[in-house]
Amino acid sequence: MTPPISVLMAVHNGQAFLAEAVKSVCGQSLSDFEFIIVDDASNDETPAMLAAAAAREPRIRLVRNDENLGLTRSLNKGLRQAQGRYVARIDADDVCLPHRLERQFAFMETHSGHVAVACGYHVIDEGGRLVRTHSEALDDWKIRWLGGFNPPAPHPTYFFRRTEGDGAPFLYDESFETAQDFDLWSRMWAHGMTQVLADVLIKYRRHAGAITFAKRKVQAASCKRTGLRNLEHRLPPETVKALAPLVALFAYEARADHATITAAVKGCDAMLAHDRGSAPTAGHYRWARRKTAGLLADAVLSRAGGLYSAPSLAAFACYARDYLPALFSATMAQPGLAVKSLRSAARV
Repeated sequence: MTPPISVLMAVHNGQAFLAEAVKSVCGQSLSDFEFIIVDDASNDETPAMLAAAAAREPRIRLVRNDENLGLTRSLNKGLRQAQGRYVARIDADDVCLPHRLERQFAFMETHSGHVAVACGYHVIDEGGRLVRTHSEALDDWKIRWLGGFNPPAPHPTYFFRRTEGDGAPFLYDESFETAQDFDLWSRMWAHGMTQVLADVLIKYRRHAGAITFAKRKVQAASCKRTGLRNLEHRLPPETVKALAPLVALFAYEARADHATITAAVKGCDAMLAHDRGSAPTAGHYRWARRKTAGLLADAVLSRAGGLYSAPSLAAFACYARDYLPALFSATMAQPGLAVKSLRSAARV
């Protein structure tokens, strides 16, 4: 019988963490799945490791690229061969916790109006040590709000319906070298709701070789491309225009100065004025205000270098003063994320 879930991995030279990632999938509490692994022309020990794993595990289906196609094209190659109703993504440097598939499958089976669900996750370092944990549940409104700037969760947490309503498979846009997950998730919104579970079901590894580090500015440009499209769907044109300075700061395209900081704050004010009327509850609006404060601080202090410029830091404290209480609240709610943002400033 066709398994209900297709677990999808694409790997290129992933020998360092591959064995742990494969073991974590094969040891899931829900056992009815196929595991499609696309080897993107690896030239390290990855092919031998995968061949040995497939010999032990009949649920593994290996696909080998004769030439390096890159992550996006390799994932599409796997999606075209997938047979399950759902697709669960995992990367070769991450780890599925034992009940990952069971929990996400149960959610989708009982929420017919949803097209995708992500989950909470532990961030681990190269040695597997815990760095921080993200376990905030997000409903569809919050995810669409975040979609103006960032995806709702890391790619390996994604669990989604394999096909659109007409039966055509969801595929990644191959014009995206990075952040292809953000684009895919955003296009899924046309077909249903999405959710992020608070359940921590993934160990998400951050290390120097990861795309989010190695191609950080390329990733930011790709996120901007998708984020602008999402903002245009969610907000009036004049509000999107007002947000342009914040978007530029967030994409590493501008440096923090008095004029840019002032304009970015005005854009945030315009967005929140819209959100005050559109948020489904007062709690959603308070959440949006905290998130706006965090985005503004990340954009100005970290991505635009304002933390290391005394005039820019002073301008931020002056012009964004109305956001400082919400920023403090956001920092207390997610101190690990605040530390991450400050550390990233040193790498710009």
